[in-house]
Amino acid sequence: MNKLVSYVSAIHGLPGPATIVRQDVSTETWREQDIEVHKQEITFVFDNGAVIRRSIEWDQVSSDALCAECWIDYEVIEHPAGLSINPATQRFDNVCRETFWLRYHTA
Repeated sequence: MNKLVSYVSAIHGLPGPATIVRQDVSTETWREQDIEVHKQEITFVFDNGAVIRRSIEWDQVSSDALCAECWIDYEVIEHPAGLSINPATQRFDNVCRETFWLRYHTA
């Protein structure tokens, strides 16, 4: 398993070859120019030794947008022995783009 999408699928609860054995969550909130900003980082450890971090940051503002802007990053922290996960990072600027990417690559 050397595709990042396989691990992201598992993170989203979809069936696949990757199994999450542990996850660590951290959250923080701060204010920027009277806007409340939230960030959540979850580090996922998989049964094959891979470690993937998912970070999501969003502003607490009212929005009528179907897919409000947020920032979602995946980063490979540790590759399994003998494998290189590709791509090592992936970034999205809203949940709709993340969902499309996941569906496209798992179809």
